[in-house]
Amino acid sequence: MQTVTVAQAKNQLSSLIHATELGEEVVLTRHGKPVVRLVAEQPVKPAKTKAQLEAQALAALDAARAKLQGKVNFSEWKSLRDEGRRF
Repeated sequence: MQTVTVAQAKNQLSSLIHATELGEEVVLTRHGKPVVRLVAEQPVKPAKTKAQLEAQALAALDAARAKLQGKVNFSEWKSLRDEGRRF
């Protein structure tokens, strides 16, 4: 762990950031007392891609279709589809 004053940190910010990227912690002090701790940011999980979201949605639809297979006839399905529609 590296300790520097706030005044030194102003002049060495780039090198301090580089040190934190390499895994070192840096503590900034003011009047000899620690006031700030610099640590590297944890990597963020990548967001799901559009293709992954589409595949997930299709899998959910397939599961719902399999669950209802043979349990709902066409007229029931049509009434469920048309529920709330204005004609």
